[in-house]
Amino acid sequence: MTTTAPPSTSTVSRRDFVKTAAAGVAAASVLATPMSALGTSKKPPPGKGSGVPDVPLYDLELSEAGRLIRAGKLSPVDLAVATLERIEAVEPKVLAFVNKYPDAEILAQARKAEKLARRGTYLGPLHGITVGLKDIYLTEGKVTEGNSKLYTGFVPGFDAESVARLKAGGAVVLGKVGTSELATATASAANNPWDLLRTPGGSSSGSAAGVGASEFMVGMGTCTGGSIRGPAANVGISGFKPTYGTISLHGILPLAWSMDHPGPLAHSALDCALVVDALGGQDPKDPFTRPVKRYRLAKRLLEAPSRKPLRGVVVGVPAPGDYFLGVPNDEELAAFTAAVDVVRRQGATVREVTTQALIPGLTSTSSFYDIIRSHEVAAYQYVNLISQPQNMSPDYLSRVAAGVLMPGHAYAQAQRVRRLWCDAILSVFDEVDVLIHPADNIAGLKAGGGTPSARRSSGSKTNPWNLTGAPAIAIPTGISAAEGMPLSMQCAAAPGNDAEALLVAHGFQLATDFHKARPAL
Repeated sequence: MTTTAPPSTSTVSRRDFVKTAAAGVAAASVLATPMSALGTSKKPPPGKGSGVPDVPLYDLELSEAGRLIRAGKLSPVDLAVATLERIEAVEPKVLAFVNKYPDAEILAQARKAEKLARRGTYLGPLHGITVGLKDIYLTEGKVTEGNSKLYTGFVPGFDAESVARLKAGGAVVLGKVGTSELATATASAANNPWDLLRTPGGSSSGSAAGVGASEFMVGMGTCTGGSIRGPAANVGISGFKPTYGTISLHGILPLAWSMDHPGPLAHSALDCALVVDALGGQDPKDPFTRPVKRYRLAKRLLEAPSRKPLRGVVVGVPAPGDYFLGVPNDEELAAFTAAVDVVRRQGATVREVTTQALIPGLTSTSSFYDIIRSHEVAAYQYVNLISQPQNMSPDYLSRVAAGVLMPGHAYAQAQRVRRLWCDAILSVFDEVDVLIHPADNIAGLKAGGGTPSARRSSGSKTNPWNLTGAPAIAIPTGISAAEGMPLSMQCAAAPGNDAEALLVAHGFQLATDFHKARPAL
């Protein structure tokens, strides 16, 4: 078995990235950007002792930037300008955007955020923070196409609820980013910033690529079978799928309504918690939102003691031979073993558990997941299938047609199996607070082929948490020595226990710096 270095030594810090990335923009040059030509803030850049980390502004984490903006030590306009320069430098290679908004519009948003901050009005943790939107989030007056000819030129008359809350929270929205066709079929053009010959994975590909390449701090994605956590794992960032119904689905083009989850991709678990706090909460326009007025997930993380932050948390680790250890790469397993030791040192009680991911008579979760997804996408796209099939790619057309042709009793039976299966797999949380397990692959596919693997996968490690509606976050655990690509694990909890899943991820990230690594574009 190939081994990896311990978590404290096997990654590249942001400071090392600044020093060594040939194409990176040095922090000094970003902070010295002339502002007068853009009509931006003339406030001098912060210097030593200002509390601003010694990295380019675009490399800051949301939590860092938000703290500095609130303290008056970072201008949202300076952040926006640095980000626009970063986009200009790397976007031709990364291809995260499908519709970047004009610089003038972006700077206008940043100036508004700065003006409010100077008046002492702070709108929340996203005030002045840069955001990219997966192109299935409806945006008032802005094209939303979902990488589909079905929606070519479609300009919605309203914002998705989550977009409205982003704007109300002072976020600076940079534009729309790539997605697989309507979140399920033909891939976007986005490239993996760690290796431009690889994909970020689908379907929140642009969201992951943009955050991974430091083109924005938050990428809003959606997750029906793993489309937040898979791409996040592939580009070495954090991707959080909260409990089903935490963030409103209103105004997001659906794939499969009973498994669709909006959520953030960002650099850290704390960043993800801050986004959910800002966007989550009951929405009368989405009857499936949970009856929670406001979330305070970040508070739980920030209140954890700096020493032994996971004390009192019982963390489950899959027993040898368990479904969740059936990953195809030895380095992923070795990194996970090292991660378990970190979690234990952070104070968690670690308990070996056997999950019921495959109940008797079930060979894979896909056997009923695929039926449910097909039926639900067909229910939404039936009229388009009849009226304009020529505007569906062959891949998407086949998925919609399969759902239409599948008998109704198959969907009913699949939902029945789902109910029984959910009861079985969620029973693991009777024993533990959080289950952690390795991700299933490394860094997406290479052009023309897959990544090397030592064995076959036991099955998807992401869609179980979509089927159950349980919260799960993917976080980086190292860098593959063989491929130079990020490694990852997931932290999952029972539905409604989002704070516990995030806490374990946060506790791990307090002790490691994998989430601070940046690719040398």
